[in-house]
Amino acid sequence: MKQINSEVKKLYENIAKYSNSDIASKIAFGMELPFSPTQTEKNEWVKYIISGLEKEFDEQTIKSIRMGCYCNGNGHLDESKKFIKSIYDDSASIEKFVDKMNEYGVGLYLKDRYLFIKYSSCPCRMIESVTVLPTKTWCYCTVGYNKEIFEYVFNCKVDIELLESIKMGNKHCLMKIIPLCENKINV
Repeated sequence: MKQINSEVKKLYENIAKYSNSDIASKIAFGMELPFSPTQTEKNEWVKYIISGLEKEFDEQTIKSIRMGCYCNGNGHLDESKKFIKSIYDDSASIEKFVDKMNEYGVGLYLKDRYLFIKYSSCPCRMIESVTVLPTKTWCYCTVGYNKEIFEYVFNCKVDIELLESIKMGNKHCLMKIIPLCENKINV
């Protein structure tokens, strides 16, 4: 039996949520991603997936699909959520939370009563050697990753807006975190 790469499986499952198994198969399995792909194989697969998603779905559906494709990195996401939540819970204010997180090199800041997170390098291992992407399609998985973290940390739903992307030619990846509840993140 052929092994299916975890990225492909997760992509298939997320596409199927918003369409059907035929469309999900066509996009997710239309180009093979080897179990241990080279950067070139990753790049070609990513371009194929972006093209398939953009031919089949509108922007909001693409965002929803890709946001569900975030990686857990062998448990790293779960560890990060717990670590960040402990810092948040121990902080007397959102300002103290931001200050403490930035001591660990996280690019958080507050502006106009909103929390922002800024990455100085692309966090996605799948596109390390891609210089430029034509759209935000692939980057929505990082939005989903941060949504997973901050919903856990704040214990409420959040919306995250992708403002800038390194792979789209910006100097940073920048996201605005918008909590959809009342809690101490309001400054």
